[in-house]
Amino acid sequence: MKAKIRTSTKPELNGSFVYFIFSKDVIYVGETQKISFSRWVQHFNKSGTFSRKIKSIENNYNYFEKVNLISIELLEIRELYPDIKWKTLTQAVEHSLHILLKKSPSLLLNSYYTNYEPEFESFKIISDTSKTAPRYLGSSDWHFANQYSNHILKKVIEHIT
Repeated sequence: MKAKIRTSTKPELNGSFVYFIFSKDVIYVGETQKISFSRWVQHFNKSGTFSRKIKSIENNYNYFEKVNLISIELLEIRELYPDIKWKTLTQAVEHSLHILLKKSPSLLLNSYYTNYEPEFESFKIISDTSKTAPRYLGSSDWHFANQYSNHILKKVIEHIT
């Protein structure tokens, strides 16, 4: 008999999170103010954003065959900022991660893809922040978001290598 036990301990279900969904040659980056697994369940539903995005890709891959999920709780947002800014700053970090990965794809190609999907030499970001990126955010808040996204990506790379 085979069984896998997975655990996650978090006393609160609320928080500021960014998360990654990796599958074959695609990456989805998202944000949520609830614990990430609640968003992942929504994404994998037939009408979920991730599911809809992969249906539009023309190839023969089964993207649900192997999926890797990473969630990062953005503790500093909750510690340093008033609650009225939590969602906006989380969205800014998410947007900054998109920009960073588009500018420097080798960061993940040399870490995640080397270790988990070596047959792929490139990836496509299938998430989109064009409608959710904050429109009105001060330069100091954008600076914070950009620094935080760099820190997050370094931590993710450390985790997967």
